[in-house]
Amino acid sequence: MIFKRKYYFLSLSFFLFPFVSGSIFAQISGNESAHPSAYLLGLSSSGVVTKNSMGSLYGNTAFLADTGKHLVDAGVNASYANSKISPLYLSGALYFSYSDSLGFGFRGKPVFLRSFPADERFSNYAFQGFVSWKLNEYLSFAFHLGPGVSGRLGGYSSYSWNVSASTAFQYGNFRLGVILESPGSYRYDKYLGSEKLKEKLPERLLVGIGYKITEMIDLQIEGNRTFFERSHISLNGATNSNVYPIRTMYAGNIGLAIGKIESFQVLTGLGREFRADSSLRGFYTASLGIAGSIFPSELGEGYLYSVSVQRSGLSVPEREGAETRAAAQIQIQFQ
Repeated sequence: MIFKRKYYFLSLSFFLFPFVSGSIFAQISGNESAHPSAYLLGLSSSGVVTKNSMGSLYGNTAFLADTGKHLVDAGVNASYANSKISPLYLSGALYFSYSDSLGFGFRGKPVFLRSFPADERFSNYAFQGFVSWKLNEYLSFAFHLGPGVSGRLGGYSSYSWNVSASTAFQYGNFRLGVILESPGSYRYDKYLGSEKLKEKLPERLLVGIGYKITEMIDLQIEGNRTFFERSHISLNGATNSNVYPIRTMYAGNIGLAIGKIESFQVLTGLGREFRADSSLRGFYTASLGIAGSIFPSELGEGYLYSVSVQRSGLSVPEREGAETRAAAQIQIQFQ
């Protein structure tokens, strides 16, 4: 009788395991690229070709090599959907200009985020030290390295190394930017209390071109390839890898900055992003933001702000994944 009960229990366990693990896999699937600053959110941009320091500090820091200024920056962003507000996601950065061609810095920023639905909430942060140097009047480089950590409702991961390299090419009013990023692999030893979870996040290649049309109008176009085929999730030794068509892994955006940051700028952008889930879902985005100086006549130059909103999922109801994002940012510049 005891043998029969044990046999029944083992059979039931093997029968239920695919359904239990499948539900957990569904819960931990999904991520999307983050906009780590309000300035970048206003442009629907990743920052690969953004020259303004309020964007390049979190994107392509190679553009900082000839800035000649020290920078202190902080920001916050959040999302809204289905009458719910996400947690506040913070970011911050420091930059020290050592010379006219060399600088060092540190930044903490979200790399991937997922705010809704709440039981699939996910965040991946990178805390990187970086160096940027200017080779000549046309070409600059930057290298970023530091620990990253991921968080889900089921717990926090161990740290992993996030490494990225970028380059910036400038010729007259034209500029080109490239970033290659590897966000790392993460391990949760006690996910949901007892599960062992490992996940590898996808590498990204970002390319952008920008052109300063006039003193008041700056245009930028970006494209990126996220290597979702190189990502996977392992739960208690069982690996789950989603296979997506290669053509769906390309995304991009176009952004426009009108005005001067020293006084007042209007930011706007249109883009297309992808959310990695059981299927790779594409969403169109539209952004609007402002940036400028904070009381320049009273405080002087070097105190900047940006406030932006973005709608992700145009013509898509919120119950199917659309959300509204908002962000604010301040930056202090000094020599």
